[in-house]
Amino acid sequence: MTTKTQKINDLSAFDGLKEAQEAGIDIEIKDPSGQPIGVSIRVAGPDSERQRKVMKALTNERINNEDLSTATAEDIEVNTLKILAASVISWSPIVLDGSDLPYSEENAIRLFTRFPFIREQIERKAGKRTGFMKRS
Repeated sequence: MTTKTQKINDLSAFDGLKEAQEAGIDIEIKDPSGQPIGVSIRVAGPDSERQRKVMKALTNERINNEDLSTATAEDIEVNTLKILAASVISWSPIVLDGSDLPYSEENAIRLFTRFPFIREQIERKAGKRTGFMKRS
């Protein structure tokens, strides 16, 4: 089996990738059956300052804890939620329990915890550089 690979002769083709990740992309949220629900969440990419800053802070927190062997699945889950919440730049109006849910990192964590299907969509897109690349 032969695979076709694309060769890039000039790496400057990737110059805009970090800026695109800082600007973010809009993710149209779908319900568990795949139908759009009228909510869009704008997220920054994995190389964005938003994600890098929170990852560094969480790493420093673990290092300062001095006992690095005590990480639990719950710790990893909480850290992942913090990174995802930090990657959110904004969202279209979201109504939760009859009231508008304004964007904040705390509300993003609340939303992702309560609705795992939303979290999964954000996690899938916010963690991959490919969604931030310009299509030629």
